Amino acid sequence: MKTEVRSQKSEVSGRRARRASLSPLLALLAATAAAQESRTNTPAVLPTVVVTATRTEEPVDKTAASVSVITRAAIDEQKFTTLAEALGSVPGLVVARNGTPGQATSVFIRGTESNHTLLTVDGRRAPSMLAGGYDWGNIGLDNVERIEVVRSASSALYGGDAIGGVVNIITRTGRGLKQPEYEASFEGGSFNSFRETLATRGAVGAFDYAVAASQFNAAYPRDNNLYRSSSVRSSFGYEVSDKLYLDLKASYRQTDGGSPGAVPGSALDHLKRETVNVSPGMTLKMSDQWDTRLYYTYENQFQPSLDGFPFNGSANRLNVASHMVDWQNNFQFHEKWKLTAGVMWQDQNVTRTTTSGFGGGINARLQDLGGYAQSQWSPVERLTVINALRFDAYSDYQSATTWRNGLSYRVPKTETLLFGNVARSVAPPTAQDLYFFGNTAVQPERALSWEIGVEQPLWEERVTLSATWFQHLYRNFIQLDASFTPQNIDRASSEGVEFGLKLKPCDQLSVNASYTYLSAYDEVANVRLVRRPRHQFSLDIVGRPIEKLTLSAGANWVVQRQDVFFPPPTFAMTNIPIGDYLLVRAAASYQVHEHAQVWVRADNLLDQKYDALRNFPALRLGVYGGVKVTF
Repeated sequence: MKTEVRSQKSEVSGRRARRASLSPLLALLAATAAAQESRTNTPAVLPTVVVTATRTEEPVDKTAASVSVITRAAIDEQKFTTLAEALGSVPGLVVARNGTPGQATSVFIRGTESNHTLLTVDGRRAPSMLAGGYDWGNIGLDNVERIEVVRSASSALYGGDAIGGVVNIITRTGRGLKQPEYEASFEGGSFNSFRETLATRGAVGAFDYAVAASQFNAAYPRDNNLYRSSSVRSSFGYEVSDKLYLDLKASYRQTDGGSPGAVPGSALDHLKRETVNVSPGMTLKMSDQWDTRLYYTYENQFQPSLDGFPFNGSANRLNVASHMVDWQNNFQFHEKWKLTAGVMWQDQNVTRTTTSGFGGGINARLQDLGGYAQSQWSPVERLTVINALRFDAYSDYQSATTWRNGLSYRVPKTETLLFGNVARSVAPPTAQDLYFFGNTAVQPERALSWEIGVEQPLWEERVTLSATWFQHLYRNFIQLDASFTPQNIDRASSEGVEFGLKLKPCDQLSVNASYTYLSAYDEVANVRLVRRPRHQFSLDIVGRPIEKLTLSAGANWVVQRQDVFFPPPTFAMTNIPIGDYLLVRAAASYQVHEHAQVWVRADNLLDQKYDALRNFPALRLGVYGGVKVTF
């Protein structure tokens, strides 16, 4: 459900005024930053190298995009256990979960829909579920080296479902290791939860490997809220020659648990998910100017479930089988000009059976053939110009042309980074939109997206200030009508501004803080889009008071949320405010030995009582402790 009743029409004029004022604000910030004089001994800015924004390895300041990186060190320091937990620390990103861990979880980037965020693993596109989106809440971080989050429209490179951006999980490999590594960990704590992990990686001659497995069990406090999860993630590679590398990525994940639903709700719902993914790939250096990458991915999602009210005891079986081929070519014609071009093919088969009759059975096949090209050009030093174009031919709805134009510039002396981009993106209807309620006429959502940002390093790069204005203007936005049938509406929008602060006064302390203001509306019905908070503050602190001790703390303050509501007797869809909340977490780890670490962590440290979504209560205070052994 996407909309909520808006209480005051005066917000329309206020929203238009904010649109007019945000661009001058960013221009003023850029001018102020550029006017500052840097110290003569300030070192050159050395930005992180990322691959997701352009599909090639580039310094982040040359991508003309907003990119956040969650490193393996950050995962370990803050003791994140799932992808959803880690994403909660990213500016402008909202994670909405149906109550307890393991339940349905949505990810909203800068006010876009959850199915507007694409998930990739090692650059390979992950197949979506029936309703679009991914199983964010159940994806563990075993064998994960880093997570790159692009918060800029990216359909021109990745196709549909990337209006909001891309989340790319980069897995660990054993390539280049001289000695094998082994790791085992155990954690237990509140809600009768237990987590065990095993991992190893290494290399034997030209062959490399990395394998990790985990098991998690919990008994959450509501009725019918038992949960267990098992997963295995692996990466294998073989260096045939200095020009040819073959790899195989494979994973298996199973989750099983009760799904109590809203309060009050049914205690009969039960959901099991099983996902198998196999993806072989090849990287070949054809010449000094040309390298090519070819990936194939097969994934099968199997989901049997039992329904509660009003279909008590009815059984559903859903199967989504996907095939995908992605062929990418990178051409380095000149040291200042790079061209990336490729072809991608997708085939998804969706079958659903049910004993209740609700939604009916599904037997559908959706295909997409897309081609893309991107130019990265540096006409003068410190300036990068990016132009990308893509065309997708879909089997079940209209074809789409998407594009992106961006530039970034690093100002000499002050090292101020200025960047901006404009993009046309698309999000195709999901299989659920087309066939679960039977509206095969619904068409892809389209968005025109703008972004302008500035970043200023200060105090010999110990402080970094940033500000970014963004806007998405949607056409054919998909909403449910009164009969719960998906329909295209003419106009919707989301826009806002992000402010960021990174502080590292010494090697023993780092602070990251951000604030996001967001305004997201259905422009036709003149109502807000739900589950997008108006204000969001985040703070992460990591300190090392002594060599062996690491302390971390994080906080998310979410203000002015609304959710969907169906009041009797008409049960017409409307909106209702839901409470603000301040969520605080903390962790401490101590290296008791070269090969052994112990830790304790606490979630919801203030024991806040709040609904993650309306009538879906979140967990109260939870305390956990664990040990990790490496050798």
